[in-house]
Amino acid sequence: MVIIPKINVEIPVIYDASDVVNATNAKDLEDGIQKTLEKGVVHYPETSFPGEKGNVAIVGHSSNNIFNQGKYKFAFVLLSKLDEGDTFYLTRNKVRYTYKIFQKKIVSPTDVSVLSDKGNKSTATLITCDPPGTSLNRLVVVGEQISPDPKQNSKPETKNNSPIVETVPGNA
Repeated sequence: MVIIPKINVEIPVIYDASDVVNATNAKDLEDGIQKTLEKGVVHYPETSFPGEKGNVAIVGHSSNNIFNQGKYKFAFVLLSKLDEGDTFYLTRNKVRYTYKIFQKKIVSPTDVSVLSDKGNKSTATLITCDPPGTSLNRLVVVGEQISPDPKQNSKPETKNNSPIVETVPGNA
């Protein structure tokens, strides 16, 4: 679950969706993410999970593309309203992790560096299309874990199945 109090968001996060984690190339990965976005927002494979050291990347829709199925088409439409210092929460395995935003930026869809670790910090990155209704750019909001104590986070799981990542998913 992702909870963003400032913009009244409470949406399921889909971790380990088989269509996503079993992708073997960039097209299958994009297709799997698009299909999984019908059920909520999606944890990006090959990034850390909450409670692990590194960067957790979560992608979600920002608009009602008529071709998108499901009820979470507007999941991150108000993400641009967040500011540095705001907080959001991710829940996994019944543990709630709190993140304080320290960065907000707009990048091109090919800037996959937003999926990378942010130094020695335990972070979470929320990603959506910008402007809403297009797939021209990606709005990226990054928060640093402040609770529970990130010093107690485990090392990330070793992930063997690395699809080639060419772009950050958008409103396909």
